[in-house]
Amino acid sequence: MSVASSPHEATDAALRADIRRLGHQLGNTLVRQYGPQLLDTVERVRSLSRDLRSLESGDSVTRRLAELFDNTDPVEANLLVRAFTVYFHLANVAEQVHRIEDLNSGSPNVANQFEEAIPALVESGIGPDEIAELIGRAELRPVFTAHPTEASRPAILDKMARIAELVEERGDPRRTEADRRRLDRRIDELIEAVWQTDELRHVRPDPLDEARFVIYYVAQTVREAVPKMLDELQAVLESVGATLPADRVPIRFGS
Repeated sequence: MSVASSPHEATDAALRADIRRLGHQLGNTLVRQYGPQLLDTVERVRSLSRDLRSLESGDSVTRRLAELFDNTDPVEANLLVRAFTVYFHLANVAEQVHRIEDLNSGSPNVANQFEEAIPALVESGIGPDEIAELIGRAELRPVFTAHPTEASRPAILDKMARIAELVEERGDPRRTEADRRRLDRRIDELIEAVWQTDELRHVRPDPLDEARFVIYYVAQTVREAVPKMLDELQAVLESVGATLPADRVPIRFGS
């Protein structure tokens, strides 16, 4: 008799499947661009690194990795670094997609800090109006900066955001196999475009670059995330008999 998996186990399995598939698609890109030799080297490094993490004594594995890198010329070393960088970008995309799905579905594995903290304060004897007044006086001020070595250029971020949308769409149970094949082809195209896009800044960002960087994040992330967060805060306050005045916004931004 089999035991039904928990929602958490099902989510983890789906996440691992997405990461494996994206890694396979990246591998196909490497073969198309450079032939199978680069992918073979990437797989050897990955396998040895996995062994190094799992074995109690990794001295022999460390030596094999060192020998492999010693025999790698600068061009191939650069390609190896890029391959793993893109792979981890893709893995992060998959993790973010599944994290958002958990948040949107109200998964019991995802804690809502407002729903936990505010009722707990009320139960401890702090009045709802006092809580609202304290929140109204709070000021959270995230500051945006552009580091001279910042590597996540908007050109890369845009492509990764589109890959995230396609991964999410592919996971929709209403999609047919034909739909998924079509989405996979589009993801293949975007992974190849990411690979062909220079990811590093070669000049120090000037003030205009910093301004564009801040505007990008405000437009792509902050514009949706902050109103949603404030709506959730207001809903929890109202559930305990309080409200946050419309002119009280406990979050400001700086740069």
